[in-house]
This record gives sequence, C-alpha cells and structure tokens, in this order.
Amino acid sequence: MIMESKNGIVAILIAGIFYLYVTSLAADTYRWKDKDGKVHYGAVVPAEYADQPYDVLNSAGLVIEHIENTSVPYEEIVEKEIQGRKPLISDEERKRQSDRLLVIQFQSEEDINKALELELTQLGYDSKLIKQSQLSTSTAIRDQIRLAADQQRSNRKISKDQKKGIDKLYARLAQDKRNIVAMAKREDRIRARFQAKLERYRFLTLEKKKPNEEQADQG
Repeated sequence: MIMESKNGIVAILIAGIFYLYVTSLAADTYRWKDKDGKVHYGAVVPAEYADQPYDVLNSAGLVIEHIENTSVPYEEIVEKEIQGRKPLISDEERKRQSDRLLVIQFQSEEDINKALELELTQLGYDSKLIKQSQLSTSTAIRDQIRLAADQQRSNRKISKDQKKGIDKLYARLAQDKRNIVAMAKREDRIRARFQAKLERYRFLTLEKKKPNEEQADQG
C-alpha cells in the first residue's frame, strides 16, 4: 500500500515538472525518408537513416522541428530551445521540485548507479549500430574502389552513377564518424548528469540525517 502511494507521488511529480517545464516542446513522433524516398513515421529514427534529415512532429501531427544537420543530437537542439524560452516556474521552485523527485525516485546511491548503467547500456547499443554502419560502409567503399580499378585496367569507363554512389558512401562514412564523436560526447554528458545527481542526493540525504542525529545526541 505504501509502495503504491509512493509510486503515485512519483508519477504526479514527474508529470507536473514535465508539464510546467517542457509542455510546448512535447514531441514523440519522427518522420524520415528511406533510400527510395518513401516516408516513414516512428518513435525513433533508425540508425541506418541517422545521416539523413528528418522532421519532429507533435501530438497533432504538425512539424515543430526540421533537423537538417544530423551531427547535432536532438537533445542539444531541445536544450537550446529551452534556454531561449521564458521559464514557467522559478529556478528556485524547479530546484525544490527536482530535489523532492530525486529523493523519492532513488532509494540509495546504488539505485542511481544502476540507472546510470542502464542508460549507458542503451547508449552502447546505439553506438554499436553506428559502428556497424561505419564498418559496412568502409567495406562497401573498398569494394567499389576495387571494382572501379578493375574497370580502368580493362579500359572500361567508370559511370557517373558509380561515382555518385562512391561519393554517397564517403558522405555516409563521414556522417558515421561524426555520430561516433557525438555519442562519445553524449556519454560524457550522461556521466556528468548522474554524477551531479549522486552528489545532490548525498547532500540531501545527509541534511535529512542531521536533525535525527542531533535529536539522538540530545536524548
């Protein structure tokens, strides 16, 4: 019964903070095109299309953001937009709400570390897909260059389509490399965020223990 009540409080706090802070930025649908130009919709953009522009749609299906430079993670774009908006609540009130949520969400420092590992695991999966794309693209480039060299040795011309195909492969490889760098920076941000949570949690729980310890000493 106590656990259900606690979960309800967590849900209310999360919903309240999310609504007040990023109501106007809510977006849960992405729209992108595959290599044949067919339009797709989904909760995330697949790794194989991460190097292509995409749109972010709100719940009404309206485009609220067009991402052209895919080397910039979407969360950075959202963060810049948040910084440019007038906050709906004061920094002090938001900090109090964040502190209350922190001590309710996590029962111990171990819980924070587990949450960190879970997020890093998901990031590792995404990074693995990008590295696989980089490897397959590098292999495709070597194959195309070898084919072009064989054609030249046999006095056959390299077609414009072949050249375009190779150029696209190089562009894709460059994007994969940028994505890998972006992933490394993202990991650093995740670790820094959880380190800040851990330090704040330690401070809050220590402050909570002090009155109890003082009362025990007086008793």
